[in-house]
Amino acid sequence: MTELIDVAGSPLAVKIIGSITNGPTVVMLHEGLGSITQWRDLPDRIHSTTGLPVVSYDRSGYGRSPGGVKRYAATFMHEEAQLTLPVLLQNLNINQPVLIGHSDGGTIALIAAACGSVTPIAVATIAAHIFVEQAGLDGVNAARSRRNQIVEGMSRHHNDAAATFDRWSSIWRDPDFASFDMSDILTNISCPLLVLQGDRDEYATAEMVHGVTRRVPHAIGRFLPDCGHIAHRDQPDIVAAELTRFVSDALNTKN
Repeated sequence: MTELIDVAGSPLAVKIIGSITNGPTVVMLHEGLGSITQWRDLPDRIHSTTGLPVVSYDRSGYGRSPGGVKRYAATFMHEEAQLTLPVLLQNLNINQPVLIGHSDGGTIALIAAACGSVTPIAVATIAAHIFVEQAGLDGVNAARSRRNQIVEGMSRHHNDAAATFDRWSSIWRDPDFASFDMSDILTNISCPLLVLQGDRDEYATAEMVHGVTRRVPHAIGRFLPDCGHIAHRDQPDIVAAELTRFVSDALNTKN
């Protein structure tokens, strides 16, 4: 069941599976065109295999969360990581988060852990971006050429699919965002870190994984076979198994 929770004056749609306690809680951050429902059954699978409560939420203007700015500022992911996410965790009394993020959500998770705005037990990303590269821009431009088709599919998941798509595609093509690069702060991440990416991701090169593992020696990088950008759609069993193993290992190490 999804409920609206006030976060710094903005109502956000939140889904909680299980009961939040003083222990670890998985928090899932969706992609640039994603939402709670677009995670499919992955949150339920993680809950059933790890036994942990799982929280997923729609960022402002996504899914069933109302509002949202018409255009993003170039700092939008830092703002989400340093302002919104910490308040959400505080409001839900989550003090031992395990962050799992897809694409933009993965980048937000990395920024939060690197900047210290959140102190996660562990972080796992799927297809995260650590800087703007041409492959990503090519993917956005290809998506823009199919805008109407994509928006039609998104309309089942978002209050305003067209606005959501346009906000996402505009910021990635904005000259002010071209210099986005959070590579230098990756060295600040000390918690267990898993970096997953499909071997045929249409929005990224392998550098999005290698760039992390070079800077974070303890990070685990995995390329998923026969898999595009939305790994939990293309290879749901492999993704669920990778995340379950990683979260379980991270908790065992902590204990």
